Amino acid sequence: MFRTIITILAVVLTTAGSLFSQSLQNGDFRYPSDNPEIPEGWTTFGDCFFRETGWTPQPPSGAMMGYHHYRVSGNNNSGMHQDVSGVKAGQKVRFSVLMMVDKHNEDSQRPYCVELILEGAKDGQQQTVASKEVVLEEFPTDDEWHEVSVEGTLPVDNLRVIVSVTPSPSGPRQSAVKFSEANLALLD
Repeated sequence: MFRTIITILAVVLTTAGSLFSQSLQNGDFRYPSDNPEIPEGWTTFGDCFFRETGWTPQPPSGAMMGYHHYRVSGNNNSGMHQDVSGVKAGQKVRFSVLMMVDKHNEDSQRPYCVELILEGAKDGQQQTVASKEVVLEEFPTDDEWHEVSVEGTLPVDNLRVIVSVTPSPSGPRQSAVKFSEANLALLD
């Protein structure tokens, strides 16, 4: 009996460790890095993309990532990414995040789009595995969180998940985009 319990416990812990190694670190953005504007486990790029704890409506974790479109002066994309360990070539994955877009005035522009990207590195070069572009012109501005996602099958034993925001090509720019509850799931 004791040996059976130990065996079951070992299987459960091995499975839990396997699932954990394929999960996103700090997917709810709750924990800051040494810089409180960047969540632990994530790398940001571009302008005006920060960890926020005072914006509303707040998600359960009390933190979110915010893209300050109204402060962006250039035309370069901004966003965040995370390198995920423990994935294997041939696995099908689904990367999702909750998103909310603020209302904007009729005479102003909201960001053009949000793109979710799955990448794998081969021969030292990042290559797109799958991507999904969400054009924001028709995206709801109802103060509700909406899930967006992308799925793909990994050709290599590594994965980078990316959220990238493209600003409007012209101004005046207004609005913000909020992100919460990033998640990675194995589909097979």
